Amino acid sequence: MEKNNENPESEKILVIEDDEVQALILTEFFQKLGYNVRSEQDGEKGFQTALSWKPDIMLLDVYLPLKNGFDILEDIKSAPGLEYTIIVMMSADTSEDTTIIGLLKQADDFIYKPVRTSELALKLRQLVDRKNNRVALDILNRKLLAEKEILSHYFSDDVVTKIVENQETTRLSGENLVASILFFDIRNFTSISEKLKPNLVADLLNLIFTDVMDLILSHEGSVNKLIGDAILATFGCPFNSEKDAYNAVKCALAISNTIDFFNKVRPSYLEDDIKIGIGITTGEVFAGNIGSYRRMEYTVIGDVVNTASRLQNLTKKTSVNILIDGVTRNAVKERLKCRRVVVKGIRGKVHDVEIFTLEGFINDEAMSETREDLTYF
Repeated sequence: MEKNNENPESEKILVIEDDEVQALILTEFFQKLGYNVRSEQDGEKGFQTALSWKPDIMLLDVYLPLKNGFDILEDIKSAPGLEYTIIVMMSADTSEDTTIIGLLKQADDFIYKPVRTSELALKLRQLVDRKNNRVALDILNRKLLAEKEILSHYFSDDVVTKIVENQETTRLSGENLVASILFFDIRNFTSISEKLKPNLVADLLNLIFTDVMDLILSHEGSVNKLIGDAILATFGCPFNSEKDAYNAVKCALAISNTIDFFNKVRPSYLEDDIKIGIGITTGEVFAGNIGSYRRMEYTVIGDVVNTASRLQNLTKKTSVNILIDGVTRNAVKERLKCRRVVVKGIRGKVHDVEIFTLEGFINDEAMSETREDLTYF
C-alpha cells in the first residue's frame, strides 16, 4: 500500500488497479491536483483499505486479482461509513454488458481504459458536487424526521403532516382561533402518591398517560401540556375544523371507558380504583408560542382554557367523570346523553356558564334528550 503526506481537509481517492503503470499515473495526477491518494493492486487489499481509510472516491478496476471489482462494489455499498463514497469503475473491456453490470450494481460512473485523466478529473468534480448535494439533502431529511418525531409527541399525525408538508409553521407563531379544550386530571393523586414509592408513582403515571395521550392523538387532538397528574389537550390547534368539539367529546368518553378497564386490571400496588375528572369547553383561544428566546413553548391561552380547568375541578363535587359547557354541547351535531348541571357559580367566573354532564351518545331516536337537572351549590 502506498501512502503519501496527507492534507486532512483534502478529499481522499483510493485507486484499486492491478496495472502498476496505470495506478502510478492516476496517483501522481490526482496528488498534483491536491487530493490525498492511496493505491492498491489487488482486490482484497483494496477492499480492506477502503474499510479502514474510508475514501471519498474510489477508482475501481473491474478485473482484479483475489477479489474482482464488481464484488468490491457490492460490498462497499453495504459497508457502514461508505454510503457516500463515489465509485467509478474502470475497464479496458468496452462491451456494453460490462458497463451495464457496473451501473446496475450502483457504480456512480464507468470509464474505459486508457483513462483520460483530465476528463476523469472533470467528471470527479461533478460527482463530488452531486454527492455533497445528496449529503446535504440527507441531513435535511434527518432533521425533518427528527422534527416530525418531536411534533408527533404533541400533535396528531394529520396535524404533523400539515405543519411539515404545507409549511404551516407560521401557525405555530400564534393566532386566535376557535378550538375545544379538554382538561384531564387524576383525582386524589396526592393521597395516592403518599402511599407509593416514587418509582411506582412514575410507573402509574406512565401507564395512564400512555393510554390517554394515545386516545387524544387518535381523536385528532394535541397534547398541549402535562401538568403533574393532569393533561391539557386541544382539538383544533393549530388547525381547526367543524369536528373539533365532536372529537373532544368522543375522546373524553373513550378515556372514561379506558380508565374503567384499567381499574379492572390495575396494578397490585394500587389499593383503590383510579378516578378521573374531565372538563371540556369550546371557544376562542390564542394558540402559539409563548416565552422568550431562551425557551419557547407552544400553548393555548384564553378564558375557555381556564373554564375547562374549572369544569374538571367541578367533577369532584358532582361525582361525574365528564362535564362540558353549553357551547361544546351545541357544537356537537350528534345527540348527546347529558344532564344540565346547575351551580351557584364557578370560582373565578363572572359570567354564567351552561354546564352539562356527558354520559354518551343517544342511539335511540325515540329517547328524549331532556333529562332531570342536577343541582349543586
